[in-house]
Amino acid sequence: MMEKVETGEGFSVLDGVALVLGAAVASVHIRGVIREEMTGLVLVVVWGTFAWVALTASGPFLLLLRGFARRQSNYPRIGDVLWALLGFPWLATAVLRSMVPRGGPERFDFVSAALSLGIAMVCFVSLGIIWTTWVMVPPDQAARTTATPWTNRLGFVLAIAWPVQCGIGMVVVG
Repeated sequence: MMEKVETGEGFSVLDGVALVLGAAVASVHIRGVIREEMTGLVLVVVWGTFAWVALTASGPFLLLLRGFARRQSNYPRIGDVLWALLGFPWLATAVLRSMVPRGGPERFDFVSAALSLGIAMVCFVSLGIIWTTWVMVPPDQAARTTATPWTNRLGFVLAIAWPVQCGIGMVVVG
């Protein structure tokens, strides 16, 4: 018989809800990128971009749902905060982008500039946090920061992959 995980470190339904909300944010951003004549490698890039934005944009939702709905002890950790930080520009500009009509000006507008600036700022801040958390500390202290839950570890992975985040932003902005 399988034991029930009481610590809240596993994947839950609320985590799935947060990922679906992140996918909704990603769909708002990707709608301006998709064209009918896309084929092959371009579709792979678009779907990869959608998946990355959906995963990143679910960070603020995960922080809220795990922090308030589940009320876990020792939460949030540094990786969880980094994930929410990286997802915030996507979430904030999705609200603005959803107000732009489908045929409206989507290149070099205020929303694209806000998204670009927001991604650059949070990537710079997350790089500083990663540097002070992992590089400038003794190895045993750095090893303690990658403890469970899975959201902490994935938040660190997303923060370390900040150049990918910038590239994804360039794909979405155009």
